[in-house]
Amino acid sequence: MASVAVTDAELRHALGIIRSVGKGDEVTAFGRARFSTGFFSRFTRHKKMFKDYSELELDKFDVAFLVTDGANEFGVKKHLKNALLPGKRNWERFRDKGDTFKLAKKLGIPMPKTWIMRSYSDDWDYPIRVKPAKSSGSRGSRKISDRWEMKQVGHELLEKYGKIIVQEEVEKRATVGVELLYNKGKPRAVFQHKRIREYPVNGGPSTMRVSVNYRKTRELAEKLMTKTKWHGIAMVEFGITKKGPVLFEVNPRWWGSLALAIRSGVDFPRLYRDIVLKGDTEPVTKYRTGVVCKYFLFGDILHFSKQGGILRFIRSLGETSNFDIMSLRDPLPGLSRLPLAIEMSTNQELKERYLIR
Repeated sequence: MASVAVTDAELRHALGIIRSVGKGDEVTAFGRARFSTGFFSRFTRHKKMFKDYSELELDKFDVAFLVTDGANEFGVKKHLKNALLPGKRNWERFRDKGDTFKLAKKLGIPMPKTWIMRSYSDDWDYPIRVKPAKSSGSRGSRKISDRWEMKQVGHELLEKYGKIIVQEEVEKRATVGVELLYNKGKPRAVFQHKRIREYPVNGGPSTMRVSVNYRKTRELAEKLMTKTKWHGIAMVEFGITKKGPVLFEVNPRWWGSLALAIRSGVDFPRLYRDIVLKGDTEPVTKYRTGVVCKYFLFGDILHFSKQGGILRFIRSLGETSNFDIMSLRDPLPGLSRLPLAIEMSTNQELKERYLIR
């Protein structure tokens, strides 16, 4: 039995990790909120609150799962040996979307027309999408329809983030995420999902998605990550247009829809653990397609509050029995979501870290 640390227990993907490795290992969950979702899992042995990653003695565990960008950045700086982490250069390359797109262009990977804005300009062919060069998830990402709207948000984004990525707004038919696990430049697991619903509705994390297996997106994602000799986990996101896939971004960390991959047959946390402890694992590339999983509490509820309304929400209740959080075998994390939402809404630090996008 290995000792395992999981950071950011508020998040649903932290819960997915806990449920995976906690069946055989001793899991300590670290969270900033009293009602952190992972604290209530029956697979959590110990729970500890923290304010800053520097408080955590992660190197004392056999395996450390660093869930967020902030946790991974801390691990990269500390050169943690019990986590699968890229070198500093690779980490910075994929944390900065400007550097990511420079590399993609060099490799001939299709992407939207992209510019880097360091000082304000509204001279663009609208509509466009603007996003911070460095941010977590969809935070700061906006579709801008005209010059007037750009004036409303452009200065604010530059002041807050410093450097902005400006892209043409492509007409996409779907959004596909390619999730990967690499061991010293060699792929050890790959999985893909297609978004069905998302929140925010104009380009946020998926609230419902289905497992798929598309050759072209897999090849492009592996081309990008293999070229850099990647080490660890990552999610590469593509928009599917009538001309084919285009690269949207790379997230060099764990992703919110992890539960779908595990249910489809790719247990990323278990494979990650085995590489840390044993040095390697057998590659996993085959999995079940057509599996649907939903982020019900509270992603899908928020989606329908903005788009679709109460009738469509009611009709959606029987779509699937697979959920990111809700589980009859591990029910308490689902029951903790309402008090967690109340705690986050009344705590400005937690609200800014986890809720505001």
